[in-house]
Amino acid sequence: MRFSGIRFLAACAYFGAICASFPGEVQAKAPSGNTLLIDIEASISQRCGIAALGANSNDSGRIDEPTRIAFRFGLDCNTPFKIGVAAQNGALQLVGTNAQNAGTAGFAYRKNYVAGLQFNTDQTGLVTAGECASSALTSANTSCRFYGSEPGSGLYSGRNTTAIGREGELTVTWQGEDSDPVRLAAGAYQEILTIIVAPST
Repeated sequence: MRFSGIRFLAACAYFGAICASFPGEVQAKAPSGNTLLIDIEASISQRCGIAALGANSNDSGRIDEPTRIAFRFGLDCNTPFKIGVAAQNGALQLVGTNAQNAGTAGFAYRKNYVAGLQFNTDQTGLVTAGECASSALTSANTSCRFYGSEPGSGLYSGRNTTAIGREGELTVTWQGEDSDPVRLAAGAYQEILTIIVAPST
């Protein structure tokens, strides 16, 4: 807001002699209208963030038994957004091995799982994004609707849809050893999942 002209008139009223000595081109003009327009602009910056609600790791699952693990997260986006999930391995993998030697020596080193995603929004309530096989969480060339490995990728919340102070949940489920064609090698298995959110118009 600019009030420089108003301040100048007030100063001249008090110091009339000084103002009278200024050159004509810098003296304030007498008000000639009956209205004064004041332009005020304000804005709210876009924000979109995610944070774990509780533990963001779990090592209590038995890989040879049917298991379901849920990870809750807080979601705070004041603008439409995209949310994506990406996996490091595409399976629970025996620590110290890699995909190239998985399944050798008569044992399997990888365990497939299914990931599910759901979250709440301000306008539509609970959004169930569905489930995706773990192998579909490592490449954009998949049918997984919520796969995303970088900001701006993944599932679109919808036009004019926000999630301010809302919650979501990522679930990981796998079957027991009876469903495995090859017995799993003994040891610790690990997978790293990444959830990414970012504003999207």
